[in-house]
Amino acid sequence: MTARARLLLALTILSAFNQLDRQLTAILLEPIRREFALSDVELGLLSGLAFAVLYAGLSLPAAIWAMHYGRRTLVAVSAAVWGLATIASGLAQSFGQLLLGRIGIGAGEAGVTPAAHAMISDSYPPHERASAMATWSSGVNIGVFLAFLVGSYVGHRYGWRTAFVACGVATVLAAIAVRIGVAEPPRTRDRETEALRGIPSLGLLALTVRIMWRDPALRHTVIGATITATVGYGAISWVPSFLVRVHGLDLATTGTYLALVIGVGGATVVTLGGRLADRLHRHGIGWSLGAIGLWLLIVKPFALVFYLTSSTAVALTVFVLPATAANAYLGPALAVLHGGVPPTLRPAASAVFLIAVNLIGLGVGPLIVGALSQWVFADAGPRSLGNALALMQALGAWGALHVLLAARALVRRPPAPGLSVRPDPRAGP
Repeated sequence: MTARARLLLALTILSAFNQLDRQLTAILLEPIRREFALSDVELGLLSGLAFAVLYAGLSLPAAIWAMHYGRRTLVAVSAAVWGLATIASGLAQSFGQLLLGRIGIGAGEAGVTPAAHAMISDSYPPHERASAMATWSSGVNIGVFLAFLVGSYVGHRYGWRTAFVACGVATVLAAIAVRIGVAEPPRTRDRETEALRGIPSLGLLALTVRIMWRDPALRHTVIGATITATVGYGAISWVPSFLVRVHGLDLATTGTYLALVIGVGGATVVTLGGRLADRLHRHGIGWSLGAIGLWLLIVKPFALVFYLTSSTAVALTVFVLPATAANAYLGPALAVLHGGVPPTLRPAASAVFLIAVNLIGLGVGPLIVGALSQWVFADAGPRSLGNALALMQALGAWGALHVLLAARALVRRPPAPGLSVRPDPRAGP
């Protein structure tokens, strides 16, 4: 196995543990709710905002570190921190302590992704980058698979606390393995990178934001991904409870079904989406991003049927399509992002992307669903959660529109030599 393949494999495994510890709460919401007598709004806070606030706050400092210092060490230490926080969550004796545990998980995970993105981009050329990013992103679905399958089994048999502790211990061991077994790849250097030498870190961050905002392709990519993530995180946090409350499935059955549909099916689609992007590279990555945008729109009616039908068989059948589409945009979006900024700015670009996707997407998405369920659709009884999730699909269509606008901007502007995308310096806001 080559050094870059070993790096990608290790980071993908760590990405899976990232989502495992992050999404474990989703499958275990119902036993947690019963033990602490929590409302849907409190569950929404626990599922998203508690994690997202410190995650967003520490992403930029982590990106600054990744631009100048050892990225492998940052990834390993950060993973160990969130693993220990997951263990602490399993030992929580109150809602407040569990909330602090979730905040700790967010703090640890903030240091991983900007550095991981930069290491992958430095290891793979532009025509292979979307596939590499998609492989890394498939770890999200693998982690969801593990969270739902292992979490539901362990939680059902041994209790939700044991599930948290077991997953936290596994993450700490994975962090140690990454630190020992992965080499730091050499950083990519080009004329633009050398021209940025000597600029203070905050100046580099400001430059990154300016590039991303002024370029229509990057701007619409980030906006589309953020809105799509808001709907996606709202769904993944609440669909397990929806299946238990509305369709009467037990925890083990719910976890197994979602593990197969979101985990296996989603990982397959994410990987294929990245390969499609690389195959279409000679035509421009905008074509593959456009295909993803259309797919996000096509699956919306199926999502509505899933949330509103009273038939369990119909619901479990139609959910396959929207479930597999949820993260399909990640590989092409990250390739667009990293192709649109100089190599030195890639950690900062990832941090800005992650702040938007996580602070707004993960932080607000589950909370919106909980608030709609508790306050707007309260009269619908058990159906309140399904109505709230169905209403979110209108927001999802808006996000797909921005993905299509990003694709149009890319198709209209030929990529610069050597990069998947390069912003037009003359582009205005």
